[in-house]
Amino acid sequence: MAPRQYCEAAEGGLARAGQLLLNPTPGALEECLQVLTEVSETLEALATGTSRGWDPAVPLAVGRIQAGARALGLRIEHGSKLVRGWKQLRCGEGYTRRGLPTFAEQETGRHMEA
Repeated sequence: MAPRQYCEAAEGGLARAGQLLLNPTPGALEECLQVLTEVSETLEALATGTSRGWDPAVPLAVGRIQAGARALGLRIEHGSKLVRGWKQLRCGEGYTRRGLPTFAEQETGRHMEA
């Protein structure tokens, strides 16, 4: 595979992962993990080659990949913080002396709903 094709595959994978995160069901998250694993493997394959003789478009594509990965990372981080905050509001009992949240033991028959 040519370096440009690796970049196109990685960009496509990041775009797919971003779409999957718009509706974060368990199945979508599992597929997102698989897609990101493929992106990682694609980028590792690109990195094992030499950059000598690359098409001038490849470094630009690598920059787009980095920006896309950063944006996706922020989306994942914000989603994670949202879930942790919701969990603290819903199930929290307070904080420890070190500022960590404490949670009640889940009662039998009690279910959390979003």
